[in-house]
Amino acid sequence: MKILFITFIDIINSLPQRSHHLIDYLKERYDLTVVFCRYDDLGVMKKQEGTTKYIGIPVKFASLFSPMTLYKRYLEIDSEKYDICIAQGPWAGVTAVELLKAGRVNFLAYEDIDYFPAFFEYEDIYNRTRNMEKYCIESSDITFSVNEQLIELRKNMTGITPYYIPNGVNYELFKGDKVKHNGTILVFSGSLEHWAGIEMPIKALPILRRELDVSMMILGRGKYEPVLKKLSRDYKVNDFVHFLGKVKYRDLPLHFKKSDIGLCTLFPTELIKYSFPLKAIEYMAAGLPVIATDIGDLGKLIKENECGITIKYSVIDFVEKTIDLIENRDKMSIYGQNGRNFAKLFDWKELFKKEMNIIFEKLDKRIKYN
Repeated sequence: MKILFITFIDIINSLPQRSHHLIDYLKERYDLTVVFCRYDDLGVMKKQEGTTKYIGIPVKFASLFSPMTLYKRYLEIDSEKYDICIAQGPWAGVTAVELLKAGRVNFLAYEDIDYFPAFFEYEDIYNRTRNMEKYCIESSDITFSVNEQLIELRKNMTGITPYYIPNGVNYELFKGDKVKHNGTILVFSGSLEHWAGIEMPIKALPILRRELDVSMMILGRGKYEPVLKKLSRDYKVNDFVHFLGKVKYRDLPLHFKKSDIGLCTLFPTELIKYSFPLKAIEYMAAGLPVIATDIGDLGKLIKENECGITIKYSVIDFVEKTIDLIENRDKMSIYGQNGRNFAKLFDWKELFKKEMNIIFEKLDKRIKYN
């Protein structure tokens, strides 16, 4: 079985995310070719690892809005035919649809991993991205969405109901005993962007520290990092906000074991409403209670499964509920254990096994009736 996986994500230079975990799953089981975008000037990358072939195609992100750009570049490099293509995001999806039309792939599965129009402020780009998503869903043999509200949105957009395969976690990697330490450490892991909402806990930290010994650990990189560092200096908490930079995925559990609460205080936007943050499930697998903005699937899941607390995106609500949580260690312990149990349902291997079983079921039906 030959599988082609296409993603717009630069899998070499990006933080570990769904793409990386899907690649790890597929390459252990199938003859796999991975096509990804490179946003540098280092040329085409071709690499073979066992039965897995990697093709990195240099592009400028803006050029991906011209639908044939990535497709034409890919045709110059690879002439293989594939049984199944899995495409992630609208820019890769459009290329995959062209390959399906050209008979280069027999079956196309589209992974709907975000509401991408919400990344863009300009109406023209917003609408163009939305139309690309709609085209990919309508043209694919099957679609998988990571968020239940995103599924409803796609159903209303296209009349097609995607299958629900959320983001997950390497459960075995994150489970383990906590490391004893002084005070209470709040941890954030992920991209440092405005939508990550991490500035609000920094603003709240001086108030928290009047009552409790609280500090923050921030793991990750992003263009918002200088703003956050300046904010911590302005609020005179820079000695208690520790920026550790980009951390290897396998090392995340080491930092989580030294922490007490996982932060998922995402800025409440249209983008966040339709997302499914990996960090939340990773916190849960590590036994950390989660503090999350009450928006989208995440807020609902935390409340229903009692694995943390939800807040309004406000300093006052964050401070009041965080103090209440920290002062109730029994509640923190219960939330942490509930999170561990809940996270078992989101093991990457089980999620991707379910996804591939659905793909093969659809493929078998097609073969049977043709």
